[in-house]
Amino acid sequence: MTRHWPGGYKVTRLDAAGSTNDLARQSAIAGAGDGVVFWTPHQTAGRGTHGREWATPPGNLAVSVVKRPQVPMRFASQAALVTAVALADALEALGLARQRIKLKWPNDVMVDGCKVSGILLEGQANGHSVDWLVVGTGVNVAHHPPETRHPATNLHEAGLDIAIEEVLAAYLLAFEKWWSRWQHYDFQVIQTAWAARTMHQLGSLLTLTQGQETVQARYKGLNADGALVILTQDGLEKQIVSGEIFANPDTPLQPTD
Repeated sequence: MTRHWPGGYKVTRLDAAGSTNDLARQSAIAGAGDGVVFWTPHQTAGRGTHGREWATPPGNLAVSVVKRPQVPMRFASQAALVTAVALADALEALGLARQRIKLKWPNDVMVDGCKVSGILLEGQANGHSVDWLVVGTGVNVAHHPPETRHPATNLHEAGLDIAIEEVLAAYLLAFEKWWSRWQHYDFQVIQTAWAARTMHQLGSLLTLTQGQETVQARYKGLNADGALVILTQDGLEKQIVSGEIFANPDTPLQPTD
């Protein structure tokens, strides 16, 4: 089967790897250009956000892309939202119904309310601008861990019996499309697309953890930079740039007086 990658992408497959993000980061530091990709169906030392392990048993997808966006460093985190929108589009193109695919801030793609993917960004600044970013994405294609902080699933379990290479090709094509829109227009394009797919309803109850602190608040959307906007139970509006959400999208908080 012929693989179709976006123009300018250099894709390297490994039968197994410790961490595709590590390989991509080393490549970026050595001067690799935009669009260098490493992927494997078996990752042995993968990691997710907050330093947690990300398991990639044989049959799943781990892929890392080197990018050199022309953006200030403070906008680098927007790349996680760009990537989530791209993967959601790719899963829909592969045959999953749109309404089954939802996004959870900041970097999770969900199918039927269960996590099917995670995204890890790593990068380096050049002054106040981004020098390079590594966009790492793990997709549960054939397997998912049985015990996780959030319910998990995989594409085969969701009814999408598809080869890893097909998932990769659809993802990279969607990734480049949305990345290009981000770079050539502005974040509002991504913000609109993300809001159309999010599992968070306006006014719904969120449980947000940041380190050892846990708060409950109402979801108010994303700001122009991609930060989460919440309304605390004390009526204070806050903008959150990092954290982890445990959400019940069907439980809206009642408006306060």
